[in-house]
Parts: sequence; C-alpha cells; structure tokens
Amino acid sequence: MQKVYRRNSGYSSGSGSEQNDFLSQPQQQQIFQTSQGNWQIEQEIVKSLLSEQQGMQLEEKVEEQTVITIDQEITDPDALQVELLNSVHLNVLPRQKAIQVQEYSQILPVVLQIQSLKSQLKKQRANIDLMCVVDVSGSMNGEKIKLVQNSLRYIQKILKPTDRLALVTFGTQAGINLQWTRNIAENKKKIKKAIKDIKIRDSTNIASGVALGLRMIRDRKFKNPVTSMFVLSDGVDDDRGADLRCQQALHQYNIQDTLTINTFGYGSDHDAKVMNNIANLKGGQFVYIDQIQRVSEHFILAMSGMLSVKAKNVILTVKQLNNEFKLSKIFGDDFLWNKISETEFQLTLNYLVDEDKKEFALEIEIPGFKQQELVLENIMQIDLQGVFIGLNTAFKKSSNLELEFSKTEVQYQPVELVEVNYLRAKAGDRIGQAKELANSKKYDQSIQLLNQMIDEIENSLFKDSKQLVVVLKDLNDIKQVCKPQTYERDGEAMMLHKQKNHIQRQRSINNSEEWCEDEEEQMNQFKNGNLNLSQSYSGGSCKSIGNVKNVVMKLDSQSDGSYSARNIDPNEDEDELEIKQSPKILKIRGSRRASPVIRKQRDSRGSSVE
Repeated sequence: MQKVYRRNSGYSSGSGSEQNDFLSQPQQQQIFQTSQGNWQIEQEIVKSLLSEQQGMQLEEKVEEQTVITIDQEITDPDALQVELLNSVHLNVLPRQKAIQVQEYSQILPVVLQIQSLKSQLKKQRANIDLMCVVDVSGSMNGEKIKLVQNSLRYIQKILKPTDRLALVTFGTQAGINLQWTRNIAENKKKIKKAIKDIKIRDSTNIASGVALGLRMIRDRKFKNPVTSMFVLSDGVDDDRGADLRCQQALHQYNIQDTLTINTFGYGSDHDAKVMNNIANLKGGQFVYIDQIQRVSEHFILAMSGMLSVKAKNVILTVKQLNNEFKLSKIFGDDFLWNKISETEFQLTLNYLVDEDKKEFALEIEIPGFKQQELVLENIMQIDLQGVFIGLNTAFKKSSNLELEFSKTEVQYQPVELVEVNYLRAKAGDRIGQAKELANSKKYDQSIQLLNQMIDEIENSLFKDSKQLVVVLKDLNDIKQVCKPQTYERDGEAMMLHKQKNHIQRQRSINNSEEWCEDEEEQMNQFKNGNLNLSQSYSGGSCKSIGNVKNVVMKLDSQSDGSYSARNIDPNEDEDELEIKQSPKILKIRGSRRASPVIRKQRDSRGSSVE
C-alpha cells in the first residue's frame, strides 16, 4: 500500500503501518491537535523528508569489503586467521592463585581480561553503516541543534567513501532525512544538505525514532560489515515506557545483524534511565553529556571506536565448574550479563576492535574446610567466540581458572591490574546501589555507602593509579549531587553513566590513556582544528557557533607528503575541492600520524598479564 505523509511531522504512514505500534494514545491525540494548528509549518518540513518506501528505493549499494591492502598479498586464509587469533588474548586473573584453607568462607576477586592487540597485518578497516537518530523537539531549538549538526558534519569527515550514513529525526513522530548513502565525494552535497535541512518540530517520541531507525537497518538490501546506531535526545518522552517500546520494536523486527546502539543524553531534562536502558538493548554506551558544547567530542570518540573493528558477534561466556566454589558476584549482572543458569553467565560484546582492553570483575566464594585435603581445583572456564570480519570465519578462545590450596600460610604479591580493575568495578556497583538509595530519598545512606567505597580505595596500595584517581574523583563528584533538588536535576543521569562506565570500562573524553590509536588520531585532529567544521576548537572546549566569523581550516598537501592547515574563503566550493582531492583525503586518513607526545603516552601504557 502506498504510504502518505502525516501533516504534523512529515513521517510516512498508512493504515496498519508499523510506526503506529509505538505511539501511545496521548501521542496519537497530540498528532491530531498539532496537525490542526501548524499546517503550513509542517508542510514545509514534509518536503524535506522521505517516506520509508522512497528510502528503500534510493538506498545505495555497498562496496565489497577489502581484507588486505595492495602492498601486502597473503593468499593463505589460514595463515591470516592464525595471525588474527594470536592478536586476541583471554586472561583469567585471580587476586592470588595459591590460597590458604580456612575454616570460614573467603571471597576471592577475579578479573577477566580481553586484550585485542593491533594486528601486524596491513588490512583495510571494516566498512560501516551508521544510523543517526536525532531529537528535533522544540527544546532542541537554537544552539543545541546547531551543535548536533556540527557533530554530524564531523562524523561525515571521519567516514570513508565506502561507509554509508543514514539520518532519522523525531519529534512526536519520526521521519527520514537521509536514506542509506555512501560517503563518496559525489554525495557530499546531498549529505550536507540533509544535515542542514534538519528542522525543529513538536514534542518528543524517542521510541518512534528508534523504531524507524531499526526498520531501516532491517530493510537494507545491502549491508556493510559493521552497523551502529547513535540516538541523541535532550528531553523526556511524552509518554512513559519509551525504552519498553524500543525493546518491543527490537523483538518484533527480529534483526539478525550485529549492531550496537549508543545513546547520548544531554542537559538536565533528558530521561537518563530510558536512554541507558535503550543502550543496554544492544550492548552500547549511554553517554551523559553535562556540557552541550562538548557533544562533538563525545560523538567523535564513539565514532572513532568503530574504525578498527576486528570481529563481530563476539560473546564472552563464564561457566562455574565446581559446585563447591560458587560465583557469588559478577559485577554488572543487573544490566550487562545474561544469566543462562545458576552456574553460567553470558555477555554480548557485539564488536571487538584493535588495541582494545576490556576487564570484567567477579567474586568467587571459597568455602571453609576443616579436614578436607585440597591441592589443585579447576574452578571456572571462560570462552570468547566471534567472527573475524573480512575473513568471515568463526573463532573461539578458552581459558580456565585453577587454584592451589594449602594448609600453611600463603604469601602473595598484589597485582595492580587485578586490584585496580576489581576496585573500579566494585565502585561502579556501589554507585548503582547509592543511586537506588537516592531514588528512595535516602540521601544520607547513599553518601555513607559512597564514603565506604572511597575509604576502601584510599587504603589500597594502588590508590594513586590513574584509573583509581578518576574513580575517586567520580565518587566525590557524585556525593555532591546526592541531595534534594540537585539529585533530581543531575544526579541520576550522572550516576547511571558512571555506574556503567566503571563496571564496563567505557571510553571517556576525560581519560585519553584508554583511547586506541584511531581514537587518539581523530580526537587530536578535532582538538587541533585540522578538519573543516563550522565551529572552532580551542583550549579544550568548543566555542559557540556565533563566535565563528568566516574562518575555516583546510588541509593542504606539502611536497614531503605531509599536510598543513590554511584559512579558506567560506564561499569557496568545498564540495568541488573534495571531489578533486579525495585521494589525498584517503591518504591522510590512512597515514595515522599521531603527535610525538601522544605516541609516547601510548607506548608507555601497561601491558596485560599473560
């Protein structure tokens, strides 16, 4: 059936259309009221939006994924798989491997580490399909929407010509601003026009935007190996249960492709709990942006992490092997891990990227023994499996935890990697507990719980480690918002973000030590003003768009192959320049020249424990 546009938002609909499944009765009533009062305004918006049918007809094809670059030919796929497999390390690290038997039970902290080393092979990065879902409700008017448009323009600069971008906006209902479009030079004007033509509409229906984005992902005729969705909103959904409606859409559409959903909530008005729950649906990040001027940095960091994807469909499984040694606590079990049984947990990572390290903490209960003789026990098995992108071949790595027991006293040397990541995950867990107390107006108890965690970290031998310094700062910052009015305005959003950040160890714009090479490169280019944006960057913060007057930076090639920045006339036809210089753009993207300072920081990082 041919779909027609609704007058209020320009979103295509028809009787029995899928998007109506995700509108509450009050929202449908609001659609009717809005259409009566804003006919002319909404008609102008309609002209810039596409129906779903048009979007499918205009979808652009993808290019075949290249695995190896021209200057390096490997004809043996088995050798390539061995090389990739050797670059993935799976470690099970207990606080101590030898334990003195006691008559009482003991708790043993354990850290699971996945380390993805940068492969020595020169392979092309995986091509990306990126879906951006943007809130265009009335509260986004002014500087907010301009900054978001800026962020989208920067993302366009990061994407390769083989990547595709799609754009959905939502008010009360959602509409398609840009179908799946390759980021080739010939499409630059089309993409920029779609971003520029974003128009503010009416109210907020997050589920409508997410559902439309999911349908566009489901209905693709062509697919790149990596798929991700970015969802941005500064408000509260008009009707409760937006996260549940998003979950319903995900279940109903039964999307088989691997994808992540990253959500970005900014300002004191957004519903942090809903945005966090939506991100949890596909193992993505919820990013709390307290300063809207820094939205581009958060976008860039999230986008850059997709540039070095090595494997997809990645799943981590933890199995308890001995009923006497129980998994008493696995941090993040309320949102991160899926409980398969009483003795088995599973975590869906979706993607694994180069130069990434992930640590997850848990606790094992060592029972008390009086006379039983123990020597060596096999306690737990860890499995990591996935599919290498490009080769499209499955892999699996396994590791076991074995513990030695003794009746005599055991001396052990604390390992920084284990202690720091255990305390970090435990702090994230305590932040979650403190949040629940604050939700019940028990602010004093919440602060008391945070103080106990602060004391435990300050008594650690490794309290001065960079990670724990960040954790201590976060705990003290959270204490300041655990009070009436302040908590209701900013506290829950901050605590949700920090809880997940420390349990899952997410990337942060405030901790460059944990960035991979691609993230360092893109963040450096942004901070140094080396990419053409409609706002300048100086001194660690974005200046207001209104302060920028006819100054745009352009990269020029030099005789030695390097690039320098120059000022250009803003009226110069940038799209024509990009078409002519696109090989050079590819060259600089591939060169990955990090500054000496940043390179030194990267080389000085600690390695994993093998």
